[in-house]
Amino acid sequence: MFNSARLLVVALAFASGALGSVMPRAADKAPSAGAAYFIIDDPAQKLVALNIAADGTVGPSARVFNAGGTGVRAVHVTPPGKPPVLFSPGPDPLFTQGSVRVNEKARILVTVNPGSNTVSLFGINAQDPTKLTPIGKPVNSGGEFPNSVVINSKGTVTCVLNGGKVNGVNCFDIHPIIGLTPKPNTRRLMNVNQTTPPSGPLGSLSSVVFSPDESILFAVTKGFDATTNGYVAAWKVAHDGSLSKDFVKSLPDTAGRVPFTLFNIPGSNAYLAADPTVGFLTFDFGNSSSLSATATSFEIPNQILNCWVAYSSKSGNFYVIDPALSIINEVHYDSKLKPTLVKQYQQLTNSDTLDSEVAIVNNHAYLYVLQPNATAVTVLSVDRPASASHVQTFNLTPALKAAGLASWDKLNFQGMATFLKN
Repeated sequence: MFNSARLLVVALAFASGALGSVMPRAADKAPSAGAAYFIIDDPAQKLVALNIAADGTVGPSARVFNAGGTGVRAVHVTPPGKPPVLFSPGPDPLFTQGSVRVNEKARILVTVNPGSNTVSLFGINAQDPTKLTPIGKPVNSGGEFPNSVVINSKGTVTCVLNGGKVNGVNCFDIHPIIGLTPKPNTRRLMNVNQTTPPSGPLGSLSSVVFSPDESILFAVTKGFDATTNGYVAAWKVAHDGSLSKDFVKSLPDTAGRVPFTLFNIPGSNAYLAADPTVGFLTFDFGNSSSLSATATSFEIPNQILNCWVAYSSKSGNFYVIDPALSIINEVHYDSKLKPTLVKQYQQLTNSDTLDSEVAIVNNHAYLYVLQPNATAVTVLSVDRPASASHVQTFNLTPALKAAGLASWDKLNFQGMATFLKN
């Protein structure tokens, strides 16, 4: 979220420290199981596909595709009284999670082109998921600076969050031949006071998600300062896919909170939202039809900038990521939605751990973490609670050069999504 390359981090005696070697395992010797994807916003938008081997490792090669538009960075602004080293331009160009999404059932990928205000659809080759084919042409996002997308479970609808001056949500029907077409009665403005490109990260719009039954669409925005709150906006989704005219706003329990992302807590109508001011928040909507939630804060000791979240169905726990400390925090919720911090895992110092995704490969759970300041993707095994272990740290530089990229700006890496073969 912020640049920590020059930051001398605080003592990390509480971290696990199991870093492992930066040398990749021989992924080229294992059969292909799927692919991992992220974007490079530099300035023509590029979409990178990495092979996932049967042992969960990535590489050794990559494929790079034109994403169908241009990229642009958000404007990093240092709030009054905050350390400039944390807020100077650095990784996290979009202030968001979910800039790349995949639907395995429909074999499709959707991503954003924030500089051209468009959204692009790709088909995924079932035999070689690193092969992507554009479907139709990129479509106008219905606003400015699209930065997060979500796809429904059937792979028939995608919704986008626009985070610029014209901000809010907009949805599209997905056609396997002609591509994306605007879905009637789904463009809903949030009217957050922003610019194009947006300034932030404070006050910026973060991510868009569906509820588990897809009857509600949520969008997240961050607070502007210590006296204002970010919030979760909720729209009811009708049977025809249209959205309620107005959204219902759910606020955190304390002013100045900055909810960054939103992830459903399985078996409930509650959500974990990473928050760099405290650690994370729990938004509890109570029942599946409620558009209003109560929210409570959970403080992670010594945390600085927790922003991204992934969940492992194998361990039953969440992984909340702090880029300033390059730490992954494992979090567990009990049956009463009481959270506990289970363990912390130190990654490569100053690597800026960002977007992440858990994929189940041959019945084993792996966490894929983008680390732009190290130009790497790290893979952790997350099969069991309190036992995340380092599998691989894959150096992206040789693979990107071999794929034809002569140069790139590592600060412009964003997103993480995975596809697994059937």
